[in-house]
Amino acid sequence: MTHLTGSCRLAHYALAFVTTFVAVIGAAYGADPPRPETQSIERATPELMKKLRADPFDYFRFVNRPWIARVCDAFGAEIPDLPVVHLHGDPHVEQFAFTQDSWGLDDFDDSARGPALIDIVRFLGSIDVAARERSWEKDRDVLFDRFFEGYRRGLADPGYAPGPPEIVLRLRGDAKVPATRASLLAWGESKMQPMADVTVKNLLAGVEAFAAILRREHPEFGPGYFRVVRAGWLNIGIGSAVNPKILVRVQGPTDDPADDELLEVKKIAEFDGLGCLETPALQPTLRIIDGSKQIGRLKRKMLAAGPELVIPGLAAGGQHVREWWLQSLEPSYRLLHLTDLRSVGDLSGIIYDSGVQLGAGHLPEGSAPQESSERKQALTATATFEKRYRAEASKLVDDLLRGWRELGAR
Repeated sequence: MTHLTGSCRLAHYALAFVTTFVAVIGAAYGADPPRPETQSIERATPELMKKLRADPFDYFRFVNRPWIARVCDAFGAEIPDLPVVHLHGDPHVEQFAFTQDSWGLDDFDDSARGPALIDIVRFLGSIDVAARERSWEKDRDVLFDRFFEGYRRGLADPGYAPGPPEIVLRLRGDAKVPATRASLLAWGESKMQPMADVTVKNLLAGVEAFAAILRREHPEFGPGYFRVVRAGWLNIGIGSAVNPKILVRVQGPTDDPADDELLEVKKIAEFDGLGCLETPALQPTLRIIDGSKQIGRLKRKMLAAGPELVIPGLAAGGQHVREWWLQSLEPSYRLLHLTDLRSVGDLSGIIYDSGVQLGAGHLPEGSAPQESSERKQALTATATFEKRYRAEASKLVDDLLRGWRELGAR
């Protein structure tokens, strides 16, 4: 039998009380909060768990798949009648990125096809969480308005191109350390974690296979361009933290180390069981390429996907995992963080621009009559369900915060 001291016994009872209290409150609300999946928690590092318990926005980022499942359930009766569009899959405020000459939502790991409400409710949820985090709750509805203003504009006029938000201009000017290739390469070297020899061997073959794909569009990449200089596991991120990632340094155009390139190779996220999403059955990585090209604005020098890379030890159903994709990293690339926001106006600018990007990118831009009809249908659906999108997003955030507090009580 385990014996507890007085202070330990008090802490034990306090924890039991908090856990029971959270469960009782959750039952009263009637809906289970979006919680991290068991396998995700098992793969999470102690450092990541600390972040999730400390920051509700990090928790929001970590539970995208359970969030989508809840949205699918909430709109299950209406989804069959809604247009199927290209989805970002996980759009939120901290997915907004910029370089020296471009800006917009990035990170298409979860891109797929499905109803636009998946992206809309997800982004509205991020607005709600961000507003609560920054004590801007009274501005939430105005911020929602701003998103729909941008979304309708992009949907109706996919060629519309707003200028960069003021916060992007400010952050570009505030950079204390110049964005250089040398600083990017140094960062990469510091982040690479050791790999087993057999993994490196397979990685070398995989990179060469990706190189063959890339040379079809870029014949200027010479024979030695993709010679691997160094590689290692990459352990960063929140939403994608438990998906394997690899950082690869390749030779680049010459044998001068100063013009080496840094590549990120990532395993695709799984969407099994989410019936409201459509993903390619044969080459699921193509959904990331499609989403990046149709919705994305930050064009990568290199972007490729295919089943050529096999990593031993990462197996699914007895088979080595083959669904990997690759992208180049740019020196001036920077993601936005909530701590960068100085005012509601900063957030409003990001929201409007993101709405325009999603509205323009959800449907392909073209002149075919059916394309115009699809956009009109999407505009009608947005007007019909806007009020409900807002309500469901905020209700989901209420539930999500219960899940976050529940995780902190463990």
